[in-house]
Amino acid sequence: MILSSQSSSQSEDRKQPCCGRPAQLDEAERRTRILDAASAVLTTHGYHAASMDSIAACSGMSKKTLYQFFDSKHALFETLILERLFAPINYTPLPSDPMEKQLLGLMTRIAACMFCDERLSLLRSVITETSRNPAVRQLVADLFQLSGRVLPIQNWLTTQSEAGRLDIPDISEASDLLFGMTLGGPMLGQLTHCKPNRSQEQLEAFMAYGIRVFLEGHRPTA
Repeated sequence: MILSSQSSSQSEDRKQPCCGRPAQLDEAERRTRILDAASAVLTTHGYHAASMDSIAACSGMSKKTLYQFFDSKHALFETLILERLFAPINYTPLPSDPMEKQLLGLMTRIAACMFCDERLSLLRSVITETSRNPAVRQLVADLFQLSGRVLPIQNWLTTQSEAGRLDIPDISEASDLLFGMTLGGPMLGQLTHCKPNRSQEQLEAFMAYGIRVFLEGHRPTA
């Protein structure tokens, strides 16, 4: 009976997944495939309609295997949002570069990460779910606090402020303002499909304009 049970579980884990991954994966690859499947199910069906059964079917693995990695649907989606949507964005500008160049490189890096298809799809799904599902709304709020500010804008602004190069009374407010002046509009367009996507060149020109205005407004007065 034990042998039969193991064979059944291994057979289920070798089923052809809907996401097209090959069989016979190691533990890290299985975990990645489960998160891939959870992302696909969430963006297609929403959190409420998503189930461990549907995620298992999409991943090509048994539900038992899913529970070996995540003890509940809540834990699975918590990990998905934290690792895929709130994943840290790392970028260290050269201190010797002018502030405008440092900030443009930083915002360009953030745009490259935030505008990827999976992150945008997850963000659309989360926005939809938080508006109608209190449990998801609380989950996202908790994860946002746990992960801290994903974007490295605040650290950069803090460094410039402490060095006296910028006059910023409230780092958090200034960070939100800078994001809105550079990436807020383009991101809204990407999320809602209400405007044509900008080319890389157009996006950089738009961000550079917002950065110039932001820096001019925060330079120390004599």
